[in-house]
Amino acid sequence: MRLHNIFHNGRELRAGWRLLLFCILVFVFGYATHFVVKRLPLPEYPGLHPVGIIVDDAVLLLIALAATALMARFEHRSFAVYGLPRIRDLFGRMFWRGTVWGLVMPSAIILLIFFGGGYHVHGLNLTGTELLKFASLWILANLLIGLSEEILFRGYFMYTLTDGIGFWAAAALESIGFGALHYYTKPHERWEDWIAVTLLTVFITLALRRTGSLAFLIGMHAAFDFAFLYVFSGMNGSEFGVGRLLNAEFSGPNWLTGELLGPEASWFTFGVALASSVLLHMRYQHAKWPVPAGDSARPIAN
Repeated sequence: MRLHNIFHNGRELRAGWRLLLFCILVFVFGYATHFVVKRLPLPEYPGLHPVGIIVDDAVLLLIALAATALMARFEHRSFAVYGLPRIRDLFGRMFWRGTVWGLVMPSAIILLIFFGGGYHVHGLNLTGTELLKFASLWILANLLIGLSEEILFRGYFMYTLTDGIGFWAAAALESIGFGALHYYTKPHERWEDWIAVTLLTVFITLALRRTGSLAFLIGMHAAFDFAFLYVFSGMNGSEFGVGRLLNAEFSGPNWLTGELLGPEASWFTFGVALASSVLLHMRYQHAKWPVPAGDSARPIAN
């Protein structure tokens, strides 16, 4: 009986074990796809190139969907329970609302950096067909970033973590952990980027809680990265995006511009992320996710 209780909570396999299974699936699928992709005669795209991002995040998206599909079948749940929108809803109203938030937030950060004397534009980086080509590639690249990362980290993973320890504890762990993932896996990282990513993830998890769908998060994430990497042409991980829109210069102290890490690591990001979370809380006041297990009609406590 005691052994049974270690694995089972009376309703299903405990959340911790389900998360472990999901992580194992992601690791196995990731290792297998890495093994296959490395043996394909694919061209090399050095630097922060949109085609390289498209390939990497398309693979990550397939891994996330495959692992989620297997766990959904194992648990007899639909994708919608984990916050994944139906195909016809993916680019619906909530996606575009998230896109607006994702454009406004980096615009506010860049505006503050500009007023601080740290942002200068010296014209377009590309023109003509090259501009159109790279604009299209960066739109697709950032859309895939939004899809892959939100489905992987805020889909099944966030749902099951919430089932195990409650939403607010899960949101805190998710936010700190996502910041740590950036800090320990990207070059030239500093504590500012960890804090910035953590605060942005607080906004993202709150948006999931209040909108009930990953569509808002996917739109916000894709637009946020597109604005910083392409539109405002900032650095990320010490590199400018290949084919970025502007010949932009960031000058000034690290706290102002983020320096090698890009404007995401500016201290202004802290304030914008916090203010955005407050505004989101005021705009969407009722919790819609996750629906309590076994009772889709019961209201969710905020």
